[in-house]
Amino acid sequence: MSWNVYEEHFIDRLNKIYPGVYNRLFDIKALPEAAAEAVLREVLETGCLSQNCGNITAARRAVLRLPPDWVAAHLPSVAPACLFREAEWREWEFRRAAELLADMFPEAYEWLLEHAAGLEDPEVAEAIEDLRK
Repeated sequence: MSWNVYEEHFIDRLNKIYPGVYNRLFDIKALPEAAAEAVLREVLETGCLSQNCGNITAARRAVLRLPPDWVAAHLPSVAPACLFREAEWREWEFRRAAELLADMFPEAYEWLLEHAAGLEDPEVAEAIEDLRK
């Protein structure tokens, strides 16, 4: 499966949540809240739960099109529903989420660091220290 196919499948999944949303990510605030949060959940799951580079890259490109203030406001309600649910994957998911948010989403990134610290997971704590260095 080529990298483009992963992105095409990702775009299809987003557009099934809300028709045409992929081309309107910048305007996600105009969507019904439930649909908008479902889109964010799909972005997080694709970018943080996946192990395939094509999926991770597609989610990273998509998240950059979302308004930072909207992401910061909705991340606390969406992320706990889909990330950090299985202890053996917490570090992986935290690192992918940090990579998604670090550069363009400072408020959401800070929330992520605080939330992850509260998981009291030694591997996640080590990852947080790595990022703070």
